[in-house]
Amino acid sequence: MGIVKLIIVALVVWLGFVLVKKFRKPPSNIATKSSANKMLACSVCKTHIPENEAIIQNGKVYCSKGCL
Repeated sequence: MGIVKLIIVALVVWLGFVLVKKFRKPPSNIATKSSANKMLACSVCKTHIPENEAIIQNGKVYCSKGCL
């Protein structure tokens, strides 16, 4: 009977790990987030910067106030 209890306990522990892994929040995918943000080239120095950090004025893209 001892081996049967050991097998049952092992199966319950394994099932617990499987369920925790399945329902755990998946890690955020950094590559997906960064690829959604377009890279733009500065009109002055040609440095590439993310669209959300760019300064856009009169239809031109600038990387910083210095280039503006």
